[in-house]
Amino acid sequence: MNKRKQILRAYNLIVIALLLLGLAYVCSRFVHLGNKEYTDNAMVHRDMTPVNTRVQGFVKEIRFHEFQYVHKGDTLVILEDAEYRLALAQAEASLRGQRRGSGVVNAGLHTISRNVSVASEGMRVADAGISEAKVSMDNAKRDYDRYAALLAKGAVTQQQYDNAKTLYEESRSRWQAAQARLSQAAASRTATASASGEQKQRLGQSHAGESVAEAQLNLARLNLSYTVITAPCDGYVGRKNIYVGQLVQPGQLLVNVVDQSSVWVIANYRESQLHHIKDGAAVVFSCDAIPGVTYHGKVVAISSASGAVMDNIPVDNATGNFVKVEQRVPVRIELTPDNKAEDVRKLLSGLNVETEVKY
Repeated sequence: MNKRKQILRAYNLIVIALLLLGLAYVCSRFVHLGNKEYTDNAMVHRDMTPVNTRVQGFVKEIRFHEFQYVHKGDTLVILEDAEYRLALAQAEASLRGQRRGSGVVNAGLHTISRNVSVASEGMRVADAGISEAKVSMDNAKRDYDRYAALLAKGAVTQQQYDNAKTLYEESRSRWQAAQARLSQAAASRTATASASGEQKQRLGQSHAGESVAEAQLNLARLNLSYTVITAPCDGYVGRKNIYVGQLVQPGQLLVNVVDQSSVWVIANYRESQLHHIKDGAAVVFSCDAIPGVTYHGKVVAISSASGAVMDNIPVDNATGNFVKVEQRVPVRIELTPDNKAEDVRKLLSGLNVETEVKY
């Protein structure tokens, strides 16, 4: 009988010990005493950079594996580029044609400019000839008038008078011819100047066409460069969404790269805990996936709205909600420099963590 009581007592002690151990575990997990605010509604975040296509094409090569670490600038995907090389060659030929056309128009403009100079020189020579012919005509006119007066007095012969008259008429004809040459030179210069203006306009249009051809060439080169898709940052690639031979469209997502240069935690605290949480407050947190490591950080920002408000489909309470639901507010936590680099690298994006904000 005593032995049975001893067994029963031992059994009760074991049950009590197990209950105490269970209670201690529950308290350690869910009861957090001291000047700190605890939550297990927290997640690790890293920048996730999408890699998209900029041009249409068929996938020629895929040079990465899922979850592979890549460096910024590493080639990830190569698209078929035959079409874009042909477009580049066409743009280069178009630019060469435009430049040759500009050269021809420019040469014609130089020729017209020389013709303008020649016409201007002709006007100067014609003007000098007019002055000379005018002096000669005036002298011949005076001689003619003098011989006419002398003939009336019988002081000269008819032959002398006729010679003076002939000289005057010849000099007047030369003066009129010089005026005609000046008018012709002026008309030629005007026509040449007009042609020069038209040629300058054509040259301007040719230069504009050349600029358009250069822009098209640069665009063709740019599109050709887009057929080689590179990693935008250092990090680990995610799941690939493409296959060799697949036709991809501009803007299509190929893969995501998880940037390793930055990491932070978003902890969702209950609204009743916010009065103890301030910017700059010290934080410690741990992660089940990384046992034995405690991370240190600080609060850098507290959201100005609750998580429910920032949802894609916010809760509409217009009809009335008689059950008060305690809201949670996102708090951004960044790691401090005293964490080990190898421990920080273990924090994968999306891991759940347990955080404690000290106050």
